[in-house]
Amino acid sequence: MGTTILGVGNILLKDEGIGCHVAQALKQIPLPDTEVIDGGTSPEVLFPENTDRLIVVDAAKAGGTPGEVYRFELGDIALGQQPILSLHQMTLVANLLLTKAWRNVPETVIIAVEPKEIGWGLELSPELREKTPHIVKMILAELGNVGREGEARC
Repeated sequence: MGTTILGVGNILLKDEGIGCHVAQALKQIPLPDTEVIDGGTSPEVLFPENTDRLIVVDAAKAGGTPGEVYRFELGDIALGQQPILSLHQMTLVANLLLTKAWRNVPETVIIAVEPKEIGWGLELSPELREKTPHIVKMILAELGNVGREGEARC
């Protein structure tokens, strides 16, 4: 048991792939008791059952400035509410909320990033590329790993 970090997105659609880019950056940092998963476009298939904590990273259109980062917990939303409209229609969140009705769901934190460019291409927009180290540090803070030597690699 430990923490699972799940990066979600489609790397073929620029900023839509931010979760996957962050997951790849985190895989370069030694994180004890932590599994980092690049969930791609099918995060609901990868719902981890044997974890104490789940951190999801995804792009989400909420009307903010490109690169703006939102943090919320699963308990902050209810089934049927959509405080942030995910580019995946928040299928993972809906799955977690439904699963919560019949079994334990790990403590869940969702890090959502406002995209700028959604279109064909493998590169993030400059705004999200610049924000990626901040997002990594934010996740390290969630893990309690701020200041560890791996942080310098971000």
